[in-house]
Amino acid sequence: MAWGTRKNSAAGLLIALTLLSGCSSAPTEKPADSTAVMPSQPPAVVQTPSPLPTPDQAKDKPFRFVVMGDSRGSSNGTNETTLRALLSKVKTLPPLPSFLLFTGDQVSGGSNVAVQLEAWKGIVDDYFPMTSVYPTLGNHEHNEAVFSTVFSTLPNEQLAGYGRTVYSFDYENARFITLNTDRKNKAKQYVVDADQRAWLEKELQESGMRHVFVQFHEPAYPIGTHLGESLDADSVSRDALWSIFDKYNVTAVLVGHEHNYNRRKVDAGFDGNGYHFEHELYQLTIGGAGAPLYTLGKDLKQVIVGPKVSYHYMVVDVNGAKATFRTYDLQQNEIDSFTVER
Repeated sequence: MAWGTRKNSAAGLLIALTLLSGCSSAPTEKPADSTAVMPSQPPAVVQTPSPLPTPDQAKDKPFRFVVMGDSRGSSNGTNETTLRALLSKVKTLPPLPSFLLFTGDQVSGGSNVAVQLEAWKGIVDDYFPMTSVYPTLGNHEHNEAVFSTVFSTLPNEQLAGYGRTVYSFDYENARFITLNTDRKNKAKQYVVDADQRAWLEKELQESGMRHVFVQFHEPAYPIGTHLGESLDADSVSRDALWSIFDKYNVTAVLVGHEHNYNRRKVDAGFDGNGYHFEHELYQLTIGGAGAPLYTLGKDLKQVIVGPKVSYHYMVVDVNGAKATFRTYDLQQNEIDSFTVER
């Protein structure tokens, strides 16, 4: 599988290998929350022997990815101790993830943000190659040109004027879309503007994938510390954005910025500005990879889980129509688990 491409070569590879082997099939493979939770190990993805798949069936091959976010700190812009601890946990997963997503604020930023991002890359690269890492631009990275230069392994510019801060790629039966929430409107409010929304809709129209995962930094529906100063500050643009997610029934929306874990269900109860939402979608805040933790929950409407005030990472197992999400803290306690079917 080539990273950052739209072509799935799994079926062709399997056919070639099968012909060479005599047409026989082969197996395919704060502090922690106060509520006591027994430690658990992320379960392995079960891959049982099966007949040689057709090209369409090959797109439903099980795979795993991991999500983290907000790892900024004081060690050259990063909380290196916590980030390494989390990456060490991820490195022991059976099986390992195919790739990692980061929901922004990798570093603290400032005038030497390029140096900080290079240091962050060095840390992550000790565990996973950067060709398998897909970060989001956060408000602390801020500089789009620097971000696009440092993360040269990301897909080349897909939306004119945005460099590598807006991109998509396909993997098996899923499309992964990254948006830039660091641009502001005339009122200096964070927005995903009309250009990005038009690009997003085109990506969703042309996807043809069973699953779609969208990641960006500023939450559409913050619950605490950044309430009123994230995408919700311009609710008209926010609702226009969410209406696109709703129209195409995306699998999940992954965000950071608020330094805790929470899962919020967004449905018709959030209708506004002339928009009506038909589906139940989850906004997942994964913001605990090292930045100072946030305990505050001001607006908990339809917050199913959280805020969980602990450093954490999320494991996502995709198997056909099902995407199973499990979130773990540093002690390997499972702090959330659920499945979405598409």
